[in-house]
Amino acid sequence: MDRLQCKACGSLSMLPMEIEADEAEEMEVAEDQEARFYTCHVCGDNWLTVRRVENGECKITFVHQMGLQPVLRRTAVMTTPIVLNEQTVDHWDYYLGEDEVDEERWHDRLDERRRVLRSICSN
Repeated sequence: MDRLQCKACGSLSMLPMEIEADEAEEMEVAEDQEARFYTCHVCGDNWLTVRRVENGECKITFVHQMGLQPVLRRTAVMTTPIVLNEQTVDHWDYYLGEDEVDEERWHDRLDERRRVLRSICSN
């Protein structure tokens, strides 16, 4: 697989990995859902992407977690299961832990997380 540029540290070391059946069960990913795990081999940034179709809607959830802090999660709600981009997303739902939050607060927490990861790998 091609390496992607990490949004935290900027290196070309982000690798997408398929989720094995036993790992999917551990992460509570259902059999009818597509899941992929992304991890940076430089700074350690990672997230899980889960794609599912239900009631004619396609939902793609991105889950970021670092240590014991609350999970950062956002879900793209789409009426079409084609490629994810601004034109195909009807709306985003943002969560900090189990609490729904506004987009600005969510992005602030994600930016803070990425700053911490950059500082870890640059020190």
